[in-house]
This record gives sequence, structure tokens and C-alpha cells, in this order.
Amino acid sequence: MINEKNENKQNQEVEMETAGRVGLRLGKVSELTVIAPLKEGGAERLRKKLSNNPDQMEVMARIATVHDMRWVIFDDDKRLLFATAYDGDWDAYIDDFGTKIPELLDHFFSEVVDYPGINDPTIKDFIAKHQVTATGWYCAYPNSTVRDIWRGERSLKAFNDLIDAVQGY
Repeated sequence: MINEKNENKQNQEVEMETAGRVGLRLGKVSELTVIAPLKEGGAERLRKKLSNNPDQMEVMARIATVHDMRWVIFDDDKRLLFATAYDGDWDAYIDDFGTKIPELLDHFFSEVVDYPGINDPTIKDFIAKHQVTATGWYCAYPNSTVRDIWRGERSLKAFNDLIDAVQGY
């Protein structure tokens, strides 16, 4: 699948390539999927952690390269699937976790067996050990970073506000 060409709606060809150490990149966007065992009782604790803090998603937005993140507890509460799409390279993305939201990542992933902590020197080896490169992956906007999308949304809002003002809404 690596180096396959894909054509998006804007007829711009982008090639599937490696995101760095592990994972795929399509254009400017990369994918990361981790499957890891949970500690005894970790599934229930993680469910509570993910649902108890309404501000946690705002904290995630501190990493302005994150398109999305998903946590899925499966296999009778024994394993966690963590999947995300992000802008750029693998190493830089993992470094962002350690510098921008270390407490939050440690809060969630402390329920994973043998999780060393986001600032532990072995964290990248730990993630790579549990990461699985996607077999198939679709990215609707491979040439648009999160910042590009935010800029587009602000531009569209400003344009719509102008049109509304001219039309007297």
C-alpha cells in the first residue's frame, strides 16, 4: 500500500508513504493506530476518565496537528485501540504529546499495561511496539492540515457574515 497513488476530489495526486517510524502518511496527514493490553480493571477506569472531564477535548486541541482521536475498549475489556490522524511526521507528533499535553496522556494511558509515561525515554519504543500500520485508510483532505482547515472555516464564516450583513440578516 505504501507509495500507491491516490487522487482526491481536487485532482491532486498524493502518494501513500511512511509517516516515519511506524504508520502511513497520505499527503500532509498521517495515521497512528495502537492496540495495547489494559490493566485489570483498567477498562472501567478508562471509561470513567474519558467521560468525566468535559474540558479534556479542549486540552487535546493544544496539539494543533490532531485531526481526530479515538479510544476503543474491546476484547472483553482487555485491550485498547487508540487511533488518530495527524499532520506531519511520527516523531514530531509523539514529541508534541510530551510537551503540550503530558498530564492528560499519562492520565488516560496509565491504564495500559507497562505504560512508561509520555516523558520516559522509552516511550517511542513502547508506542512503536504496540502500533499497527493501517491496512487500509481513507483521508478526505490529505493536502489540508488542521490549521488549513481552521483557516478555511474562519474565512467561510467571515464571508457568510459579510453576505448576511449586505442582505440585511
